[in-house]
Amino acid sequence: MSALLRNFFKTSSRRLATGLALLLPGAAAAQTPFTSLNYLYSIRGTSTIGGIHNKEPLNSPTYYTDQLEFVTGKVAGLWGGDFLFSNYADRWQMIYEAEKQWQRGAMVTLTWHACNPAQNVSPCTFSSGVMSTMSNADWADLTTNGTVLNNRWKAWLDELVPYFQYLQSRGVEVAFRPLHETNQAAFWWGGRPGPTGSAKLYQITHDYLQVTRGLTNIVWVWNIQDFPTLPSDVNSYSPGTSYFDVASLDFYNGDGLTQAKYNAMLGVAAGKPIAIGETGVLPTAAALRAQPQWTYFLGWADLVFSQNSSANLFLLYTATNVLTRDEMPGWGVPNPSAGNLCLNKPVTVSSTEAGQGNVAALAVDGDRTTRWSSVYADPQNIVVDLGASYRLNRFSIVWENAYGRDYQIQVSPDNVNWTTAVTITNNTDLHTNYPNLNVTGRYVKVLGTARGTVYGYSIRELEAYGSLVTSAASAKAAGSLQAYPNPAAGTLTVALGADWPVGTQLTVLNNTGQKVSAYTVRQAIQTLPTADLPAGLYLLRAQYQGAAQTIKFIKQ
Repeated sequence: MSALLRNFFKTSSRRLATGLALLLPGAAAAQTPFTSLNYLYSIRGTSTIGGIHNKEPLNSPTYYTDQLEFVTGKVAGLWGGDFLFSNYADRWQMIYEAEKQWQRGAMVTLTWHACNPAQNVSPCTFSSGVMSTMSNADWADLTTNGTVLNNRWKAWLDELVPYFQYLQSRGVEVAFRPLHETNQAAFWWGGRPGPTGSAKLYQITHDYLQVTRGLTNIVWVWNIQDFPTLPSDVNSYSPGTSYFDVASLDFYNGDGLTQAKYNAMLGVAAGKPIAIGETGVLPTAAALRAQPQWTYFLGWADLVFSQNSSANLFLLYTATNVLTRDEMPGWGVPNPSAGNLCLNKPVTVSSTEAGQGNVAALAVDGDRTTRWSSVYADPQNIVVDLGASYRLNRFSIVWENAYGRDYQIQVSPDNVNWTTAVTITNNTDLHTNYPNLNVTGRYVKVLGTARGTVYGYSIRELEAYGSLVTSAASAKAAGSLQAYPNPAAGTLTVALGADWPVGTQLTVLNNTGQKVSAYTVRQAIQTLPTADLPAGLYLLRAQYQGAAQTIKFIKQ
């Protein structure tokens, strides 16, 4: 059977199975506040989301996802990232990828390999920090409200809050798995059974982030490992069903998906979804059919490729009961860049770092995983042409680690005369937002005068928000723009009245508002080529110093 037919039958069978499941008693989606969690309820019993974890390096947050796609031709439906224990400066890049994966329809899960608060060393190493021990006295201090270690732990949780808040502002839900493998004594937080043990720290973490800090985008995943003691561990390490949304099990014991493990997880979950939190040897599609309540599995990064053959990976990720990203429903969230006037507009810069490919357009492409970077010198600038005059009320800059310490945001009507809207000194933030402004201009400039690092200026996204200026000029120009013949064939003749002088910008857009071509007016009668345009409806927009007029024409 060809790959095309295989994928057709896979998709059709999966949709049929999901549709039938929703008709069965008890299979309907639970009504939780989370779109992704409701989706887990809806697929259990019929389908399992296939996922893969992306660990270090954080500055390459799709390394293993991309490798899996190369082997299978499929993008994992579950993208896994990690706050890790080192290289904190690269956490933002991981967060931007989480947003990107969510926008493209993947479910997002994050893990945190936390350092030992009793050591008070963060960042730390894996071998001596994450895999370390804690005395009973320190543990009692850690889990007692208001003590030194308890406050330190909450301060470390505070470091994660801006990342979750950013994702929350972008509509991204995160299946968060903190303190994973709570029955694993090799980790400082694990191996402590009972109500004052590992479960209590999980409860403290949950309450602090959700209640005290008010985060509403976390789907809480409690996690345990498949030791032989699992039947009793699920009870002695569980924080209680009110503290988790998903119960997950890590498979490393070597005997696979036994019925005893499956039953133990179903029992502790008490009706909530269960999942495979991480594993090296991936389950087969047949094993998942036999235990259909597993809602997702997360292959552990490099182990996926060292412990599974390429042939078996292909069979698993193309199986009818395993969901990949192209089969996910999407989350119904709006475009986060909606209203950003800089998006995909013409942009110029004072310099570009050689050999990196970080060109100017990447600062206005709506993708926070790309960036523009300058040479390593002061001053530098980036200028965006908004195409018309706007009354601007907010600017936002998302910096890469090479941020601007001192800089100005300026506006101009003509790219010659500039007015300073915002002056910033001693900045250290990678997210800078400037609301409640009232400035007018067609051009926006960020003028960097002092770098925050030894590197250049590196901007992931420059955004401006506001409304189009309406003026007497625009009212006067109304009706003075004509185009014929309409419908057009090979050419379109544009007649511009006296209100549209030399220098007026003409832009042709398709019926979805995307720019097709642009011209600068040189004379009162312009002839535009249209022979290569596909048949359909188009917009012709004239703009000059705050005046704007748009008319429709048809290409036959």
